[in-house]
Amino acid sequence: GGCSNVRFQPRIGQFLAAAAETVVSIVDVETDRRTQLLQGHNTEVHSICWDTNGDFLASVSQDSVRVWSLASGECIHELNSSGNKFHSCVFHPSFPALLVVGGYQSLELWNTAENKCMTIPAHDCVISALTQSQVTGMVASASYDKSV
Repeated sequence: GGCSNVRFQPRIGQFLAAAAETVVSIVDVETDRRTQLLQGHNTEVHSICWDTNGDFLASVSQDSVRVWSLASGECIHELNSSGNKFHSCVFHPSFPALLVVGGYQSLELWNTAENKCMTIPAHDCVISALTQSQVTGMVASASYDKSV
């Protein structure tokens, strides 16, 4: 199947992550070769994001979020949905262990170091996109409810 999401590794840019169906491929752009195939999702991967340093990649499907180590290719953290259908993700710019996950109407703030979550109501519909600013330390969300 075709790719639904692609992201260059930050800072170095040597690797490209590409999500297709339930897997994420890591491609070395200098050699044009796939170096890793990250498997484990049961449903289609909707979103992927790199941490600030490009050492970790998060992948989001409707029912789970996984954080992968680029060094080992292993899933090092997993969060299963408890009813909130996940759709988007971004690592917080100021807190490297904090992953912000967009779902239906709410954001999940997931502290991967402590494996704790906090749910924040945010929109009236699916949170379709998230972004962060290294300069301001802010995270922004966009939703199908036409609000940002």
